[in-house]
Order: sequence, then structure tokens, then C-alpha cells
Amino acid sequence: MNAARHADRTVVVTGASSGIGRGIAVRFAEEGANVVVADVRHEPKRGKHFDTDLTTPTDVAIREDGGEAIYVETDVSDPDAVAALMDEAVATYGGIDVLVNNAGVYIPGDSQETTPEEFRTVVGVDLAGAFYCAKYVIPQLKERSGHLLNIGSVNSEEGGGGPSYASAKAAVVNLTRDLAVELGGDEVNVNAICPGFVETAIQDYQTEAEMQVQLDHTLLPYAGTPTDIGDAAVFLASEEARFVHGTTLYVDGGWTAHSL
Repeated sequence: MNAARHADRTVVVTGASSGIGRGIAVRFAEEGANVVVADVRHEPKRGKHFDTDLTTPTDVAIREDGGEAIYVETDVSDPDAVAALMDEAVATYGGIDVLVNNAGVYIPGDSQETTPEEFRTVVGVDLAGAFYCAKYVIPQLKERSGHLLNIGSVNSEEGGGGPSYASAKAAVVNLTRDLAVELGGDEVNVNAICPGFVETAIQDYQTEAEMQVQLDHTLLPYAGTPTDIGDAAVFLASEEARFVHGTTLYVDGGWTAHSL
């Protein structure tokens, strides 16, 4: 594995055991970074549509490919767990250069089907978790003129996805803007990535017909992959993107280029 844009930098990726987070973590490792894989579970999720044969944990796969990575069990909805995550990353690698707030959950259901507990669960991970991680990593990012990336969704831009998920992901985009205002003077770049339909195990809640509807809404004739999101992340956290700040990059195959 050849070091490149992120050689010797330390990157914390939440929700990195599976799906988009795994793709992001692997791409940073390929670019030479020390990767901290943070997730509530070590084993990758295996889907019935995608990622059907994954068995190797992300950190193990990175090390087997010659990279450097550790796994830290973390529930991002718990601020004490998040503080411990950042402490362990610093203790292991000496500091943190990049945070990717990717951890998220999705519970299907409309306003009548979603229970108050389910709403709190989704918002607690998708929005509060992003805030906790940002709060506890910002002192490190200020020291290193680092980068903070939040992962939103096409549902950050439009309705759909249910009241908890759409609300939380829209808030994540505005949290990105607010942190950009706060941290610009400290030379900490803050941006968001909003994926479209991506081939991950999270799609298990959908039938083949339901997934086809989403594919039909995607202007390009194919779905995205976790690597597509990882490519965007390694760019936005690099010096090549030093003047990109407070923006949202939709990596969605054209999903948001037209209305429903």
C-alpha cells in the first residue's frame, strides 16, 4: 500500500465497520492514513442484496492490505463513549487530523408508524452523535488545521425517508454550515457529503421493486458504491480542497438534479 495524500495523518471514521463508512475508511488507508474505525459492532454487516459475503472487520482488512488501523467500540449517541474514542485515537496515534461523522441509523416508517423511542434513537445517532463527535474532536483539529466531514443524505435536501431520518440528515447539513462559521478562522475545513442510492447492507429494508424505484430516480444508469463516497471524502479532507469550506457535495448520481 503506497502512502499518498493522507500519509501519516490520523482519520477517525464513525460507523466504519460496514457500508459507506467502511468504504471511506479503506480509501483513507489506501491514501496512507492511520484509520480509527469507530462503530458499535466490530463485524461488518452482511446484506441480502449487497455486501453479501463480507466477513473481515474493516480494521483487519486494512492491516492485511498493509495499512494501519485500530477498532474502537463506540456508541456515538453516548457523549462519554465519544470522548473516550477521541482519547484513544490520540493516545494511539498522537493526534487527530480528520473526523468523518458517518455513523447513522435508519428506521423505516411514516409519522404514524414511527414511535417516539424510534425517533429519539435515529436523532440520537444521526444528529446528536455528529455533534458529540465534533465537540470532542475540535480541539485536536484546531491544533492540526484539520478537516471535519459530515455525512448527510439526499433526504437532507428533500422529503422522504421518514420524519426522523429526513429531519436528522437535514440538520446535519446545517450543523456543517454552523461549524464552518465557527471554525473557519482556525483553518479547520468543514464540509458535508450527501450520498444517493448506494449499494450497502442498509438497503435490506427494501424489496427489489423498491430499490428499482430509487435506481430509476438516479440519472446515471447505475447505483453508487461505498468507494464512490470514499473518493469524495479523501478529496474533501485533502490539501487539494483547502478552499472548499462550509459546502455540501451531493454524490448521488444526479438524484437531486431533478424533482420527484
